[in-house]
Amino acid sequence: MIYFIDTSAWIKFFIMEDGTQEIQDFILKESQSESNIFAASAVTYAEMHATFKRSLNGNRLTEEQYNEAVSAFSDQWENVDIPVVNNLVIEESGKLAQKYAIKGCDAIQLASALKIHADLFINSDNDLQDAAKDSGLKVWNPVDGKFEEAKSYSERKDLDKEV
Repeated sequence: MIYFIDTSAWIKFFIMEDGTQEIQDFILKESQSESNIFAASAVTYAEMHATFKRSLNGNRLTEEQYNEAVSAFSDQWENVDIPVVNNLVIEESGKLAQKYAIKGCDAIQLASALKIHADLFINSDNDLQDAAKDSGLKVWNPVDGKFEEAKSYSERKDLDKEV
């Protein structure tokens, strides 16, 4: 299985909020099988670090918690597949952003998940979740625990080839 994890869900592994226990249990369980692959977009790295820092500055994390979260994330990052973001992924992300009115980084996340034909798109952003379902991805939101099938299947482009 290829699990694509978006920042909105992965951050819950490190910062206590709704869905934390669910995402921790899921990642720890599913990472035990060598046949399971976790993937994330390249933009996730910057988004995670930005969220850690904002959480420290906003007093959601202590300095010690911040350092532990950054260190634990770095360890996990080493074991995650990162799809190459090429011109086709960038162009597809623009189309997705226009079609679904989602944020730019979310569009890159979705285009990356489509590129690798993810079996499950894990996220906690309702707009992105709806766009992913409409684009043919099964989704899971650790906050509500619902696994939802794709609304429809759209033909996926070959985003591996550079233009």
